[in-house]
Amino acid sequence: MTQNARLVSRRTSRRKEVSFSKPIVIRAGRDTYFEVVLQYVTRSVGSQLSVKVKYWKNVKGNFRVGFPAEFTLTHDEATRLAQTIEDGLALIQESVDGDYLVVPLDRRIGDDDQLAALVGETVASLATNREALRAIASGPEGRQILSNLQNSVRLAELEASAAELEKALNGGTVKEQFYQEWCEKHSWAFGNIYAMRDDVREIALGDSVDGLLALTSNGLRDILELKRPDMSAIHYDKGHKSYHWSSDASKAIGQCHRYLDALHEGASKGLRDHPGIVAYHPRAIIVLDRSNDWEEQKLRALHGLNARLHSISVMTYDQLLAQANQLLASLRTSS
Repeated sequence: MTQNARLVSRRTSRRKEVSFSKPIVIRAGRDTYFEVVLQYVTRSVGSQLSVKVKYWKNVKGNFRVGFPAEFTLTHDEATRLAQTIEDGLALIQESVDGDYLVVPLDRRIGDDDQLAALVGETVASLATNREALRAIASGPEGRQILSNLQNSVRLAELEASAAELEKALNGGTVKEQFYQEWCEKHSWAFGNIYAMRDDVREIALGDSVDGLLALTSNGLRDILELKRPDMSAIHYDKGHKSYHWSSDASKAIGQCHRYLDALHEGASKGLRDHPGIVAYHPRAIIVLDRSNDWEEQKLRALHGLNARLHSISVMTYDQLLAQANQLLASLRTSS
């Protein structure tokens, strides 16, 4: 594991060739007090580090300076002093003053996965370091940094989720359970018109849906119905030179027709046992099939067949992935 990341400050003094740190307390006892100040000095041979040591001793109730500087540090204090000097040595190569996050490495970074793991450990250690977080959040710039970090972490999480879906599709995963669990965790992929999904599945006696999505604008629920990506959405009729719904899609549409009736009747004033779940003229989204290798004519045909449906829309898993990636692109632009 990576050691805890540390926040180190470096400030400009009146002498341009010298920068310094804030006083770093090594010991703050009842009878003795010991702190150091790191000094970064620019010389003709390059930047060098010097350490100013300040030591006080309590004499008759007053801290006083000037006593012999002979004293013994405990193991923890010696470690703290060594760490402080190590941080200072790490910063002498920097030409700009400011706040730095020092991350000790206890292993070589050989590839992107190892680098990603290291970044994750560093962020985790920073998140648990209250002193560092307070220092960062003490000013508007620091608060902006934390906000940007939070947004970046969230964006990275969503990107990883989309990559997980793409990997499953390209890897030939066809288990409906995988896609159901993925959609449960990542309902954001269906667009910002939906705010959440419910754990409730049973909408009427004998009728259970794959998921309920809440509309952002009014909280009313829509139905999500998932089929496997190896099930077909549409087929081409050579005799009539037209596309039509496949048997899989037709069955799913009929299934959703029943669910929509049951949800509208049973939840117009709140679902039984779940009065907070309300549906009024709900819609249904059906996801099945893949369309990554479809020609434009087939994509247009799916769009046209959808346009003739009422309250039900059919999309493929590749279209869901494309929709998720488009949302991510918007987030990257705005961040």
